[in-house]
Amino acid sequence: MRGSEKWAVRITEFKESGKSQRVWCREQGIKRSTLRYWLERTYEEAEGKQVRFARIVIGGEPDDSNKTI
Repeated sequence: MRGSEKWAVRITEFKESGKSQRVWCREQGIKRSTLRYWLERTYEEAEGKQVRFARIVIGGEPDDSNKTI
């Protein structure tokens, strides 16, 4: 099971628990910031949002060397 699949299950468990983030995280032994990260990430995935990267060239025209910064 991938990390995102594992967290989708954990998010469902959290929501069904009816507990606050603070209480649920303490009981599960995870950081609250981790839960918030995965709540946001699963929300973005459900909305079809993806992280995309763009190449940025600083100081001139791009060359063919494919060097990245």
